[in-house]
Amino acid sequence: MKNRRALVPRKSIDDQGRGHGPVGGRIQLDRPLGAVLRRRLVDRSAARPLAFARVVVWAAGVFTLFSVCYFAVMAARGAAGAARWERNEERAEMIGYVLGRAMDRPDLDVHRVVNVIGGVPGVSRHQFVAAAEQVSAYRGPELPIGRGRTTPDSYIVALMAELAVPLRTTPTLPVSGHKVLEVGTGSGYLAAVLSEMVDRVYTIEPDEALAQRAAATLGDLGYGNVTVGVGEPFEGWPEFAPFDSIVLKGPVDPVPQTLIDQLALGGKLVGPVGSPDGPQVLQVLEKLPDGSVAATSVLEVRFPPLTSDD
Repeated sequence: MKNRRALVPRKSIDDQGRGHGPVGGRIQLDRPLGAVLRRRLVDRSAARPLAFARVVVWAAGVFTLFSVCYFAVMAARGAAGAARWERNEERAEMIGYVLGRAMDRPDLDVHRVVNVIGGVPGVSRHQFVAAAEQVSAYRGPELPIGRGRTTPDSYIVALMAELAVPLRTTPTLPVSGHKVLEVGTGSGYLAAVLSEMVDRVYTIEPDEALAQRAAATLGDLGYGNVTVGVGEPFEGWPEFAPFDSIVLKGPVDPVPQTLIDQLALGGKLVGPVGSPDGPQVLQVLEKLPDGSVAATSVLEVRFPPLTSDD
């Protein structure tokens, strides 16, 4: 059975309703309707400024936070850019050294990399060596970086980068989509040079102290497309393979098959082949479409072995 509510006819309602009384057959409010409505509008209008003030405060806080973050990033970029504008005259002397050595091998063009390391702003070699060695940073020859290792001769750096990275239509722009593996980070200088020429550089270093120092330097100078890892160098970095180019900065004899396997078809591996204590030859290994490898000897070099002092 449905419950029903008693309905009271309108005519049976007496005149004792709250807030009104009968006047001439009409219902009269204690306060005129217009006054009631105006009062409500005033109350709401008084509340609006308070609600709007909260929105203004919130928006101002967000804007302030964004501004602080933005100017912090821009200041860091400005500092990194300023560091790469330093010592232009000394950098010009290093370019003279590189071009002077290049005259002995006119068949090996290094002008593309010279634009990278000598441009304004260029890759600042003094940032990648110890304070005691910075006075000699732009003289060209190899420099000690600690842990029994050296940063390569600046001509060899230019030559290895030139041989590893293919020439594109516009030489001053990076090769689109090109990915490089550097075996032996060292100071990080060659990784910085390569990062100006390609989209992405992965560099692996067996010595953790050198790897941390190089990563900090590269980060401070704004080389965001370089990833530094610590591990056995001759195992490569399978996680990011295949690589379009591999640059090897330690002597091997022969070149490990693991590195050749991580080289893309048509890619090039550049590095010293030979004994750590004996003669070494800088070679270019190109992986042909059928998977075989063609080797070309370039010139004699001398690299220390990739070992960790730990």
